[in-house]
Amino acid sequence: MSNTRRLILVGIATLLIGLIVSFPARVAYQWFAPNELQLSGIDGSVWRGTATQGSAGGIYIADLRWSFRPLALLSGKLEFVSSSKLASGFFDANVAVGVGGSVTLSDVAGALTLDALATMLPLTGIDGDVSVQFEELVIENDLPVVATGTVNISNLVSLLLSPTPLGDYRAEFQTQDDGILGSVEAISGVLELGGTIRLDRNRNYEFVGKVAAKPTAPDNISRQLQLLGSPDAQGKREFRIEGAL
Repeated sequence: MSNTRRLILVGIATLLIGLIVSFPARVAYQWFAPNELQLSGIDGSVWRGTATQGSAGGIYIADLRWSFRPLALLSGKLEFVSSSKLASGFFDANVAVGVGGSVTLSDVAGALTLDALATMLPLTGIDGDVSVQFEELVIENDLPVVATGTVNISNLVSLLLSPTPLGDYRAEFQTQDDGILGSVEAISGVLELGGTIRLDRNRNYEFVGKVAAKPTAPDNISRQLQLLGSPDAQGKREFRIEGAL
């Protein structure tokens, strides 16, 4: 190969790399962004950029920032380090998009309210402050299929029981062959509660457990729990909440 031809090829390769690296984020957004992602004030490139505000799956976000992780290409994924502010918290995660369209979130940390998730989950009449930490969360076809992490809820309010906070609760999630399993327990508050949350590959979910009012619980909560039926020997009543996403 002649020196002239080699220089031309190097020049073309350099030009292509430069175009890719500096590809405007706003153009990529117009071409490729899913309907669930709405952004405004986009600046920078695909590989490092910002957006002033928008929404993801109906959740308001602001001050979104991202940067590309090129080594992830070795595993066939496009991966970005992202951070954003929410209406009442924040959300940071490494976001990787696979060849088949699956989305893998890792090193997830965030804080928000249950009310902010109302567009995604069946949470009518429920609110509280949520903090999340996940080592890994994989989403396929808008459904979590892998989950390893913890969700903490403080100042939980369920209007079906009481307008005042019920206490603090924790759910630890892990992946099983038939879906995702979460172990739920009360940390503090007016209820004794323990149970499991299951989400299968067919989008069916169920929350099954036992609950009892502590002696310090208001009388109206004790009366509401009586609707669940007769208590067991420990004074706890079984409950089941199920449906489909």
